[in-house]
Amino acid sequence: MQNQLGSRQEQILALLLGTKTGLSIDVMAGKLEISRNAVKQHLTVLEKDLLIQAGKFNLTKGRPSRSYVLTDLGVNQFTKQYSWFCNLLISELKEEMGGEALAQFMSRLGSKVADSLAAQFKDQNIAEKVQTLSAILHNLGYQATVEKHDGAMTINAVNCVFHDLAQEHTELCEFDRSLIRTLLDNPVEQIECMAKQGCACRFKTKT
Repeated sequence: MQNQLGSRQEQILALLLGTKTGLSIDVMAGKLEISRNAVKQHLTVLEKDLLIQAGKFNLTKGRPSRSYVLTDLGVNQFTKQYSWFCNLLISELKEEMGGEALAQFMSRLGSKVADSLAAQFKDQNIAEKVQTLSAILHNLGYQATVEKHDGAMTINAVNCVFHDLAQEHTELCEFDRSLIRTLLDNPVEQIECMAKQGCACRFKTKT
């Protein structure tokens, strides 16, 4: 589990993972062998954290009972192997396409993503574009900041979002270079790269 959840809350999430229609409080209490009140207390915490949500009412011969289901956030508490799968996929693409073709593909992908963001840069000068780009990269997880020195601006990204993959497949770095170059519409020089043992990924452009 990614969050600091109690063991009972983890057990409740695990129960709900196994059903798409949800479970009632009574059913969960029976499976966990704890009281209804205890289940309700745990559900209150999980619902507040947006990990579960109330589902439909179940009409039975007794009193109606509401079921609870996992949210997408709740499902994502369980281990996913995205990095492993991405590495497998990229390795196969590289073997089939070749390294140069993969680099060109990543460059095209970076340009395509840049096109989808272009409206945010309309009518901005280069300094404004650098600040906008830095904010976008920061929100994507790059932890990006900007430095100004001697008529140049440098975007420093201290967190490569695909660091492990890029160390094995340096062609992936073409995505960043193409994205930045296209959005700034200005020559860009990468002066440091984390995939090549740098302390950060640094992209320099003239103002």
